[in-house]
Amino acid sequence: MAHIITLDESHLRPAVAVMAQGIGQIPLYQWLLGEHVDDPEKLEWLAELLLWPLLRVGCAAGAEEDGRLVGVLAWQPHDVDLSPDGQPPLTPADVAVAARTPGLRERLLELWTSPPLPSPVDDAVNCLFVALLPEARGGRALLDLMRTVEAFCHEKNRPFYAWTGSPALRDWFISGWNTTEFATTEWNGITMYGVVSDRP
Repeated sequence: MAHIITLDESHLRPAVAVMAQGIGQIPLYQWLLGEHVDDPEKLEWLAELLLWPLLRVGCAAGAEEDGRLVGVLAWQPHDVDLSPDGQPPLTPADVAVAARTPGLRERLLELWTSPPLPSPVDDAVNCLFVALLPEARGGRALLDLMRTVEAFCHEKNRPFYAWTGSPALRDWFISGWNTTEFATTEWNGITMYGVVSDRP
């Protein structure tokens, strides 16, 4: 059984290592990375780019088995302050890898300047991404991680939602978490599915 912990800045390196093994399988990030989807440097860079702001504000959970981090899940409430100390969540140095990589540079700019995929309701909590090491997939770690988001939403009386380009993950959310599909959209050649839970 997985032991669930709240991740913070001190967990950055092991969390990045987990994310880097799964992020290239997420359709949205496959598109973003493009021809670099198998490049370990780019996978680690993207994992850190996504994780760092959320680790700083307590919006990431980890699953540990035998004292080793095997899974990471991150979420973002609509009202979370990603600059709690007044410092920007990201700096130009954080995007230096993309800035010097043609193709990746343009796709990241497109991602950040395109309208975001919509939230089903104003206060819904966005489940941004989850990644598990291969040996932890198919077990309880993902269920235990999702219970962290459920508990947060129950405390705040908010639903959670997720966008995924994976029909299998959409179906898992629908069958396993009693979510409903609230929208589909085509995004850069990827069919994206939006699912939302009931309000607690």
